[in-house]
Amino acid sequence: MDVVSLCSDLIKCKSVTPNDDGAIDVVAEYLSSLGFYTKILIFKSSDGKNEIKNLFARLGTSNNKILGFLGHSDVVPAGDDWEVDPFAAVQKDGYLIGRGVADMKGGVAAFCCAVSKFIKQKFDGSIVILITGDEEVGSYEGAQSLIKWCKENGHIPHDCLIGEPSSDRDIGDWVSTGHRGSINITVKSVGKQGHVANPDNYVNSLSNLCKYIAMILDYKWKYEDKRFPPTNLEPTMLFTNNYAVNVVPDTSSANLNIRFSADYSSEDLKKICLNEAKNYNVSLDFRVSGESYCCDDENLKGILSAAIKDITGINTQFSCGGGTSDGRFLIKHCNVIEFGLRGETIHQKNEKVKIDDLLILEKIYLSFIEKYFNDTGRYS
Repeated sequence: MDVVSLCSDLIKCKSVTPNDDGAIDVVAEYLSSLGFYTKILIFKSSDGKNEIKNLFARLGTSNNKILGFLGHSDVVPAGDDWEVDPFAAVQKDGYLIGRGVADMKGGVAAFCCAVSKFIKQKFDGSIVILITGDEEVGSYEGAQSLIKWCKENGHIPHDCLIGEPSSDRDIGDWVSTGHRGSINITVKSVGKQGHVANPDNYVNSLSNLCKYIAMILDYKWKYEDKRFPPTNLEPTMLFTNNYAVNVVPDTSSANLNIRFSADYSSEDLKKICLNEAKNYNVSLDFRVSGESYCCDDENLKGILSAAIKDITGINTQFSCGGGTSDGRFLIKHCNVIEFGLRGETIHQKNEKVKIDDLLILEKIYLSFIEKYFNDTGRYS
């Protein structure tokens, strides 16, 4: 099966998190046909409401070199106003259109097809492929549980490529070696409701909340680790329990998101935000999505950049920008690098990729695998 056909089969599965709709089975059946040992793993959420389907696949028993590929089959909701059926995998004007084609069913299809071509030759090592089903909503029963299972059963790769969209204008111009951390903060203010014309009889919770937000927005974050973009904070949501224009609310809350470089840990940020909140009569609740991380393995970076150069002629650039990914869980166990399609249409209506880009990506992945297993350290 060619990469466009495999990607199309995946797009036709309406795998909006937490539903799978057969997407994991498509990959499992394809890899099984290549000789992979495959195991479907279902992990339940702690509240029992969701069951997430995941796939572990391995070819080879040698532990000399274990190369991993990590991807996710779930997608965000399609939304409205598409020009085509978002789950029909329509080919038009040289593009393949469909929800998840870039994020990241195209990447999954490309590395599976690249592996199918590579394994026709002999190699000393093993290939592990991990596909998760809830990357878009937190990865609790996806990557986190799957990686834990792999560790317990001795299947953690030495190095892993994640097929997330990383390219910008051309396939291969950007590769992600890490990401900033992410922390969400619920800021809550409690006052006393009252008529807006009687300031002696109310305490405006929204005023206190806005004053705190304005202050923390002006906080001067240090910027010393230049591998990452600077730390920044943004308000993303604002709520009150009031819908009348002449009443001040007694309860207000907001969500703040901080994307932070390795200059800080999440614990550092908690202390800073709590300390700055002392004079504003607000309470803070924290939810950490992940710490910042960066893969500094020069040999792995060299192998991938050489593969990109061979296929496209591009001298790739490495970055720790962009949003979080499942790499934040795997980096604790092995080297992780992210490289895939262009991400300009992800999470948008009419998500699409150039068919030629899919073919190029498959070729780069194949070259990467060949160089990885033939490497004698010359890329470091």
